[in-house]
Amino acid sequence: MKTIPIAKLPADFCADPSNAWTIPASYYTQDSVFDTEKEKIFADSWICVAHRSELAEANDYVTREVIGESIVVVRGRDGVLRGFYNVCPHRGHQLLEGSGKAKNVITCPYHAWTFKLDGELAHARNCDNVANFDKDKASLVPVKVEEYAGFVFINMNPEAGSVEDQLPGMEAKLRAACPVVDDLKLAARFVTETPANWKSIVDNYMECYHCGPAHPGFSDSVQVDKYTHTLHGNWTLQFGLAKSSEKSFKVDESIKDPSFSGFWAWPCTMFNVPPGANFMTVIYEFPMSAEVTLQHYEIYFLNEELTEEQKALVEWYRTVFRPEDLRLVESVQKGLKSRGYRGQGRIMADHQRSGISEHGIAHFHQLIAQQHQD
Repeated sequence: MKTIPIAKLPADFCADPSNAWTIPASYYTQDSVFDTEKEKIFADSWICVAHRSELAEANDYVTREVIGESIVVVRGRDGVLRGFYNVCPHRGHQLLEGSGKAKNVITCPYHAWTFKLDGELAHARNCDNVANFDKDKASLVPVKVEEYAGFVFINMNPEAGSVEDQLPGMEAKLRAACPVVDDLKLAARFVTETPANWKSIVDNYMECYHCGPAHPGFSDSVQVDKYTHTLHGNWTLQFGLAKSSEKSFKVDESIKDPSFSGFWAWPCTMFNVPPGANFMTVIYEFPMSAEVTLQHYEIYFLNEELTEEQKALVEWYRTVFRPEDLRLVESVQKGLKSRGYRGQGRIMADHQRSGISEHGIAHFHQLIAQQHQD
């Protein structure tokens, strides 16, 4: 692919949402931009990787791929949640795959080095016969882990503050929107290697301007004329009043003032509380390259055995709603490289900050520009 010079973004980029344009197309396509964002954003931010239910019991573990790094998060026998780079310090082999229940030690498949669940080396074959072998320098390399608002976050920066420092006030708002968040259980996960830059996916989430044309089912259940998008620094909240729809959500008549709440958390996680507030969907983004993003789209309910209505809703997400967004961001990624695209697009932020205003994109792009300052 032809390398395009990267335009320098001013520090006040998108500071006035009413007169704003998107970041240049090269910021979605160029490897050099992605390399910068890997270090400045993803290696230095709290990234949400799972709901707490997947790591609720001793020995539970999950692995995730983020910017080329495999990370394992495991609940120790002592009940402590820990995270490590999923790599053996001997020769670099990956230790665990997928998710599930770890044994009391983690054994490398290559040379059978074993590690306790706290990362300490338990045994290295033949180490007694190796000169100057230092067991203390053969432990797993940790990453920071924190449970926040019912979810598990990791941070590759060992000096990082708390998740609350990054997302001040979000936990309280999310718990208010979904009081049962701690008790939810994973019901479905759709995994896609989406041919789109991670920022294209966030852009798509940060506005409901496209809801009417592109999401007829969702639009039939959310009153866009009573829809707000409020900005809170590193997180935002989209809130709309809701109603039952045969095309998407069926709301129990006993629910007073049903609503939809959509939380975006810097840099790349979206938490959705649909009408009823007794289940959630979450979009996890794990960037792989400038133009490919691994996405987990997950649905959580309180009950493990799904009702027929819940099964039908999962199927709607899988076959209707989710593909609608995937088609959008894939098409945008192609179009950003077209000779017919002028390089930047007008951000349609109206002064009313209405339900279809794109001021959320301006806010996101201002944060991105700040990360690209020297």
